[in-house]
Amino acid sequence: MTGQTTGVTWFRAPTGDDPGILNACYNALDIHVVRGRADDVAAQLDGTQHTFARLLTEVAACAGVLRAFGVDVGDQVAFGAVPHGTGVVTVLAAARVGAVVQYDDSPGATGKVVVRGTTDGVVLSVEGEDLPWDVAMRAGRTDPAGCADVPGDAVLSRHGDDTLTVLGALGASDDQNLQVPAGATLVEVGGLRFWSFDAPQG
Repeated sequence: MTGQTTGVTWFRAPTGDDPGILNACYNALDIHVVRGRADDVAAQLDGTQHTFARLLTEVAACAGVLRAFGVDVGDQVAFGAVPHGTGVVTVLAAARVGAVVQYDDSPGATGKVVVRGTTDGVVLSVEGEDLPWDVAMRAGRTDPAGCADVPGDAVLSRHGDDTLTVLGALGASDDQNLQVPAGATLVEVGGLRFWSFDAPQG
């Protein structure tokens, strides 16, 4: 395994051919809460400051929804252009359950769960059935998800031919993973950097 991994919190450190076990969301949120930074600002989403504790609550709820729909380590969660805050929560929630985010705003986007914007707001689509984001989040808050064990060589997200690995997102990889695809911005939460494709404003 290449790169510097000293800034990464591992569940099981890599050794030899073993890539180790970690979780990107744990590194971005949980570890900061554990270390006493719960009330520090983690991110500004849609004009509102979110502390690490608040963002962790929202992400764990969204992750609970993904888990309830059978999303597991290595499964694909697809989503297109959605409001910035929704996108950040979705990426972190997918990372929490170990899923791979596929950025795809086409009508044919596929994944165990597809998160997309509609004229009525954001929906989660599962097997062709749409669930409004607010309804899903209320359900998720009743059974939030913990952090899955994710291999250290796992992929965090894809967009076309571009791939962002978990270690690349944590700044612990030598490869070119921090290149930002056209149309995306780079978001950082708790040391985890990932892409955001926001819905047009207005």
